[in-house]
Amino acid sequence: MVGETTWLFGLPCSGKTTLAEGLVGPKTVHLDGDYLRDTLNTDLGFSKEDRTENLRRAAGIAEGLNKQGFDVVASFITPYESQREMIREKVSDVAFVHVKAPIDVCEERDVKGMYEQARKGKIENFTGIDAPFEVPEQGEGVLEVQTAMHSKKENLKEINMELNRQSEPSHVFLGRWQPLHDGHRTIIDSVADNREVVVAIRDTELSEKNPFTAQERKELIEDVYSNHPNVEVMIVPDIDTVTVGREVGYSVVSVPEEIAEISGTETRQEYEQCELLTGKHLSD
Repeated sequence: MVGETTWLFGLPCSGKTTLAEGLVGPKTVHLDGDYLRDTLNTDLGFSKEDRTENLRRAAGIAEGLNKQGFDVVASFITPYESQREMIREKVSDVAFVHVKAPIDVCEERDVKGMYEQARKGKIENFTGIDAPFEVPEQGEGVLEVQTAMHSKKENLKEINMELNRQSEPSHVFLGRWQPLHDGHRTIIDSVADNREVVVAIRDTELSEKNPFTAQERKELIEDVYSNHPNVEVMIVPDIDTVTVGREVGYSVVSVPEEIAEISGTETRQEYEQCELLTGKHLSD
């Protein structure tokens, strides 16, 4: 199976790397401009010729990874149309995404102070200041996303939908979650920063083993992940034929040994003891 490349380009600090990290999956390699310049391409400067050579090497790596079955997400400024055409010729299956933001917004995001140094003449050939950025024309088959106008989640959704790069959600975690504990959170957190996640709560009947209603568990998890845009919580029927558990027919998320040893039953008993001592209900 051959992989495909998504090439994000735009002004410095426009949001390329942030979006690229959100597109990385289990068989995806992220090629980042800063990383390649600090490692493979330390011999290159920032003239147009060196920039083009930097991109030629990156395109070669992307094509090689694609042939090995890996998807690639590349995040490079790629300021010239001639460079983008060169990449089209070298990478068999590539889709371009113009990550667009006004230059004043890019400057506000610039924690390294590169724009300020460029304006003072301390950095030469800086794209957007003393080196050009050629905006693609309409009809060139380039998807445009605007990071100053839309959230990371909205832009990722548009990229995935327009390029048909992945289905949503990318991960579903099904369980009783009675209650949510550190082991659960480690599993969810291991993918939630980069992928869409649905936490599906089995609607179990109340019992000594299941003392919390599905709605109480839903509200608890929503509260824990209230500031996490990638996590959605839903209640599903408790269907007997659904198989759940570690290493039972589904891909397994690796967690540290100390996390894997956490017992939900013991955690629940600790909660119950706290409730007896404090007189407070877990969901209060």
